[in-house]
Amino acid sequence: MSPRLRLLAFLLPAMLCGAAWAGPQRLDDDELAQVRGADGVSFAVRLQLNRPDDGTVGDSRLTIGQTVDGRTTYTVLKNVGGLIQMVGLNISAQTAGDGTNYLALTLPAWTKFTDTGFESLSVQADPRGPVTDSLGRVTLNGELQMQGQLRLWSH
Repeated sequence: MSPRLRLLAFLLPAMLCGAAWAGPQRLDDDELAQVRGADGVSFAVRLQLNRPDDGTVGDSRLTIGQTVDGRTTYTVLKNVGGLIQMVGLNISAQTAGDGTNYLALTLPAWTKFTDTGFESLSVQADPRGPVTDSLGRVTLNGELQMQGQLRLWSH
């Protein structure tokens, strides 16, 4: 059988079925609670922050201002960035033993950090001023494996 005939044999029953053209339908809460899917929605994440592919680092800052006794100071994280890759994030609707429904968010099964962190940490009066005194730096390189769930119930 030619590829065109196989495609036609596959599509013809779907085209003849009126339900195939019905489109989405609204469900009330009781009907929606009865809907069951496979395993929820899974995500794979590649998050690249302030690190172009050529490996250069610019001059970026994350500043957090706090006012205490009328005096404002800023915590400045200079050149926050890196590459974070995660696999195994999952969101799924579940039913507990008592019959209540909840949303299960799984922790990422595998996470990899490549040059992730910040160049310096300082506390200063001017958030745009030069960083003259660093309280430290953080750089993460490595892999992490986790297991478990965060469970959320609505009211």
